[in-house]
Amino acid sequence: MIVNDSPKASATLSRRCLQGIIRDFWKISKPKLINEIKELEGKIDSSTWRAIDGVRSVGNIGAHMETDINLIVDVDPEEAKTLIGLIEFLLKDWYVARHDREEHMQKVIDLAKLKADEKKALPSTP
Repeated sequence: MIVNDSPKASATLSRRCLQGIIRDFWKISKPKLINEIKELEGKIDSSTWRAIDGVRSVGNIGAHMETDINLIVDVDPEEAKTLIGLIEFLLKDWYVARHDREEHMQKVIDLAKLKADEKKALPSTP
């Protein structure tokens, strides 16, 4: 909702959302997001890792003041939407895909049990 009114704030919120996802999904909690992302390295593919670090980097523009207070870096709405797109991708890839996978695996497990039970219920031939 804020992406067009304040893209920089939107980028900062994407950064916070990313940190929440890392803490929840990967159970990684460090004092700084950069350290949480470093711990992810090697656990996910390199392009996803670099994109996640990119969200951190762009989100830092709004989250942390530059050393030189006269330096102002803007984030435009399209750039902020790109960050949101990664967050949406991670939600689908990590949460939705995991749920769908677990649901499908359970169907197969249930089917195997059903067939084993049916097999036990059949009369045995001498």
